[in-house]
Amino acid sequence: MTRSERQSLWIAVAIYAALSIWMAIASHGFLEADGITHYLLRRFSLHQPLNLVGVWGRPLCVLLYAIPSGLGGLIGTRLMSLALVLVMAALTFQATKRSAIARPAFVVLFLLTQPLLFAHSFSELTEVPFATLMIGMFIAYERRWFALLAVLAAIAPLGRPEGFGLLAVTGVALLLHRRWLDLLILPLGLIGWSYAGWHVFGGPHDYAWYQWLGHNWPYSPDSMYGSGSLFRFVGVLPAVSGPIGFGFLWVGFWQLLRSPLSGFIRRWTTDHAFRCRTLIALVPLGVLVVHSILWRLGKMASNGEPRYMLVAAPFWAMAAAAGLEWCVERFRWRHAGALFVLAGALPIAANIIYPAFPLKAQDDDRLAADVARWMNEHPQTLHDYPRLAAAMPHVMMLLDRDRLNAKQCCDSSKTVVENPPPGVMIVFDPVYSQFNSNAEYCISEKLLDEHGWRRVATIPEGSKTASVYLSPVPSPGNPGEG
Repeated sequence: MTRSERQSLWIAVAIYAALSIWMAIASHGFLEADGITHYLLRRFSLHQPLNLVGVWGRPLCVLLYAIPSGLGGLIGTRLMSLALVLVMAALTFQATKRSAIARPAFVVLFLLTQPLLFAHSFSELTEVPFATLMIGMFIAYERRWFALLAVLAAIAPLGRPEGFGLLAVTGVALLLHRRWLDLLILPLGLIGWSYAGWHVFGGPHDYAWYQWLGHNWPYSPDSMYGSGSLFRFVGVLPAVSGPIGFGFLWVGFWQLLRSPLSGFIRRWTTDHAFRCRTLIALVPLGVLVVHSILWRLGKMASNGEPRYMLVAAPFWAMAAAAGLEWCVERFRWRHAGALFVLAGALPIAANIIYPAFPLKAQDDDRLAADVARWMNEHPQTLHDYPRLAAAMPHVMMLLDRDRLNAKQCCDSSKTVVENPPPGVMIVFDPVYSQFNSNAEYCISEKLLDEHGWRRVATIPEGSKTASVYLSPVPSPGNPGEG
């Protein structure tokens, strides 16, 4: 890497970090409500071990963010995401140095100009930590550090559902490389998670500890979000790879995979460097194909979110860099760096014309603020109904309540609605209350009415309305509602 490339890279990283920190502080809205739920789980994890092993929050992500969230709150969480993006960039740079891509700086610049990754550099979701894990696994395989690869694969399911796929693929790789002892490492993450969950959640169990994970898996096989076009994710790739990188991406795939079939198979089985080079293309294409099929079939709680493609963010960047490198050599481009100036300028110009960042408060945020305000204005009702059940995570965030604190909160689930406990207040929202990846947490106002819940408030805000319901009886020892 030349001196000018190194300087350009450091300048790009500094600008990226400064913009991300600005957005983290100035954004009063959220990319998705799921981000608030993840934040709440991390926020209280230092004092609530249940959050550390919960299936939905993912132990790996909760542990990574536990201290930043517990000490720094929402800003601490967002800055941790930026730190992970920068670690991801450094690992991607290292991975590229051993590949056949001659300009590692191109890879990092393609990574930093991915619009969706920038948005997630100050978010609370799980794609950034998982993408960092994936590039770490690639480096371990590339350098034949098979024990480390096995360890990272073992904890991959603790980060995101895609981790199960990585676990299976790693198992095949270790078999082919005859790493018999390393294979024994692969199940340890799931074994430890299942035992920890069974032990920490406690209570009477009618199943063994190794069955805990299956009994508590939150994703319904058939998605509650429906299904959509098979080409949904192909259509959103420009937001993932960037509009400039999108064109070079396909050139890169062609460059990385082109080879006569007989020669490809021979080199794949004998040439480790060639195998790693082709994985740069096969990994993101695999992510694209699998998620496209799940969305088309409406399976595994898929709702067609573009962010699913971010788990392969380093690989989109490496493939695009391979494509650009071929174009530079083929057409003898002298000023390829100008493309990255354009790649960075386009999103900034678009944001000036159609402002999207900093993230502004939306109807959900304002509605939750109105609900919290209503509760603070009715202290006697809060006294008589101290346990809150709210599918809308914004309410929990504003009240700074831990969902797993049984004294403060209660599940917003069908089981709770059909068996009303005393002293519970449910905040019903037509979106969050009725749609969930787990069918157990999809309830309706009709179900509330049928089981004796009483509506005491209807709170409108913009295009949305929330309703407050009280259980048939107040908390024991608190005779009135006020």
